[in-house]
Amino acid sequence: MSRPNRAIRRYLAVIIVSLTVVACSRVELAYENADWVGAWQVSDYLDLTSEQRSRLRDGLAVYQQYHRQNRLPDINAYLDRVDTVLATPEPQKADVDALFIDGEQLVRTNVTDVIPLAAELLRELDGDQIEALRTTLAEGRDAYIERLLVDQEQRAIERTENWVGRLNTRQRTELTQCVAAMPDVSEEWQTWRRQTEADLINLLRNDAPQAEVEAFLQGWLLEDAARPPVLQDYRQTSRALWRRCTHRLLTTLTPAQRAQARERIAGYRGDLETVASR
Repeated sequence: MSRPNRAIRRYLAVIIVSLTVVACSRVELAYENADWVGAWQVSDYLDLTSEQRSRLRDGLAVYQQYHRQNRLPDINAYLDRVDTVLATPEPQKADVDALFIDGEQLVRTNVTDVIPLAAELLRELDGDQIEALRTTLAEGRDAYIERLLVDQEQRAIERTENWVGRLNTRQRTELTQCVAAMPDVSEEWQTWRRQTEADLINLLRNDAPQAEVEAFLQGWLLEDAARPPVLQDYRQTSRALWRRCTHRLLTTLTPAQRAQARERIAGYRGDLETVASR
């Protein structure tokens, strides 16, 4: 993987990690996260030629410079706000809600930036590469659902404890209840995702123009309206649920738990600055 590609993934990861810290679990981004992160993994999904990989590296290198100047300041400001909330023993619910809303917008902005490059690369694929992409997308979808449905409550607790240290009985109970309250839309998501993948493959096989592929990726990755009603409802339900559960859990953190989470945020902030300086 090229250095620019690693850097860009780190930028996106830090935003998602910030939401994770605020929510104390990745479950609140369950079905959206797979698609967002996938937008930055073009080279992993494609069987590229050396010439194509070279153009991808060049494109990502150019974008890294743009990102450093135009996106990184907003990410740093966002991390400052996350740190402030973590440092507050009883944060306001409005402040927690705002972190969810603004963090999601940061992810959307960064994904939107890379869509033209992804579309350009996808349109260059030959028949064998398109078939390889179809297979890889299907395998990734199945593997993601397999991971998602296994021990959700326990995985949420483990991820939270990685950030804040050991949870007490009350915290573990509340987190488990929040995970259990999430609607199960795995079947609906798989059906939609399977059709979306088929639509993308058909676009590429029919040599769709750049603007059409870009619009398709924009809808797939970022637009609620591009999803069936049940998944649109899921997004609204999950957002509201995790904002409420997150606020409640943050108010129960001990000083030591808050300090540990803030230390992790500071570490990611330092990593970002290191990558950006290269």
